[in-house]
Amino acid sequence: MADEEGASPRELVVEACRRDQPHLLEQVLASMEEKSNEEVAQFFNGVTDPLGNHALHICAIYGSYDVMDALFDIQYFECDPKTRMDDDTPLHIAVRYANDKDRELGTEMVKMMCDAGCDPRVRNKFNQKPVELVFNNDEIKQVLQKAEYIMAEGMQNQAEDSDLGSASDSE
Repeated sequence: MADEEGASPRELVVEACRRDQPHLLEQVLASMEEKSNEEVAQFFNGVTDPLGNHALHICAIYGSYDVMDALFDIQYFECDPKTRMDDDTPLHIAVRYANDKDRELGTEMVKMMCDAGCDPRVRNKFNQKPVELVFNNDEIKQVLQKAEYIMAEGMQNQAEDSDLGSASDSE
C-alpha cells in the first residue's frame, strides 16, 4: 500500500539532489518535525543512490547548488562521506564537475563546500586530494589550498590549546 502513496523520503532526497529541487528536501524535512536534530542528520547522512553515492556526491555530480546549500543547513550533516568505488569525497566530485562540465558552477560549489567545512585534505583510493584533480583552474586551487591551510592551522591551534591546558592542569 505504501507504494501507492508516492516516493519514499529517501527517493525524494535523491531526486532533489539530482534535479536541484530544494522544495523536495523541505517536504522531507517537514515530515520529520518531531525528530531530533541527530535523527534528522542520521537519516540524511544515510541517503545514497543505487551506486552508493551520498546526497552531497549526487549534488556535486549534477551541479545541484541550491540543494547542496540546503543540506549544509542540517545540523550534524556529514560533509565528507566517501564513495564506495573510489573513496572520493564530494569535493573530489565537485572539482571534476568544474573540470568537465561547468567551470563557474563547479567553482561556486567548491567554495561553498570549503566554507561549510568539507575537508580538502582527504585522499581518495588513488591517494589524491581534491586539489590534485584540478585542471586549469587557479581559482579552485587557491580556494582548496586556503581551506587546507585553515584546517591545518585549526588543528595546530587545538593541539597547542590542549598542550597549554594540560600544562596548566598539572601545576
